[in-house]
Amino acid sequence: MNEFYDSLVEPERASPRDVALTYARTLYADYERLLSTKAAATSPYYVGLSSEMGSFTHVTKRVVLVADTMLLSDHGIGAVHRLGEQREDLSSPAVPGIGGEQLPSTRIETYLYGLVTNDLVQLGQWLLDAEPLLRSGLVWYGPVFTKGRAGRRDDQSYSEPGPLPSFSDRSIDFVVEHGRAVDLAGTKPLASRVVRPVLEIDLPFIDGLSLADFAQVTREEFDSYRQYRDFMRSRLLELDGALEAVDSQVALERIALSIRDEVNAATAQMSSTSRSRALSRSGAVLGTTSAVLAAVRPEALQGALGFTATIAAGATGLWPTIQAFADTKPKRTQGKWHYVWVLQKKAAR
Repeated sequence: MNEFYDSLVEPERASPRDVALTYARTLYADYERLLSTKAAATSPYYVGLSSEMGSFTHVTKRVVLVADTMLLSDHGIGAVHRLGEQREDLSSPAVPGIGGEQLPSTRIETYLYGLVTNDLVQLGQWLLDAEPLLRSGLVWYGPVFTKGRAGRRDDQSYSEPGPLPSFSDRSIDFVVEHGRAVDLAGTKPLASRVVRPVLEIDLPFIDGLSLADFAQVTREEFDSYRQYRDFMRSRLLELDGALEAVDSQVALERIALSIRDEVNAATAQMSSTSRSRALSRSGAVLGTTSAVLAAVRPEALQGALGFTATIAAGATGLWPTIQAFADTKPKRTQGKWHYVWVLQKKAAR
């Protein structure tokens, strides 16, 4: 990300639309490698599910305590913005053959590729405002790319590349593989055989600042957040065992109590930070958002994400879809639990 921001010239920074397009073009060439590298990392990932661009600032401010790194992806059916052409040279060299040398063949395939998002300007402005967070690795944006049908030029024929389709999304697989997510929901997850609510709590965050100022403060206070995130990571690892314990409810209550104690300590520390002279002059106040931590079976999460993202994100809702999955799948699901922080929409300002 440092390379991307360092490459931006002032005329580009003056145009949020150009910033969004440049970011997408920069990531496109190495996107698969980046996803593989991120997926193999030891840090948990939290992803804004069913998130529209207007929710990015809301999510960014509220999950800093519970996210080592946060991937935000623009789910839903959006406008397709052409980024350029990708060429693949599939030509073959001349090779020895029966009766003499075979002539080389020329074959070049060309694809149009683009970015799917509803608002390029809003995306570009978010990328500019959240620059300190992206530079430090606390947040990154995973573009939804789409690619058209290949056009071909070879020794005998030529065809134009096909138009760009409306939607293509790899981030759903990424969420399920890593097992950490954030959902913006108006309804709370209900307990079932594929969903186990762990705790309900108020998460503190520094409010009253623009996203740009919030990002700068967060980077400056990064070390003060690190201890809590390390603690939360260890609690999530303990949850796997607690959920499968004979007396799982007691084990879950014990972990939930320790999380509440740590959140209370973090709240006091953030309250002190927000009252500092420099921040109070900027209008900073301590805010809280209602959140529920839920454990979800991976099969249920994957099925629900595939449905809500391809129909229209948020139209049905993550939890009703997961509940429907639980009701229609008679076999016991397998695999480790995944964890979703549910941020209540009513807390948005």
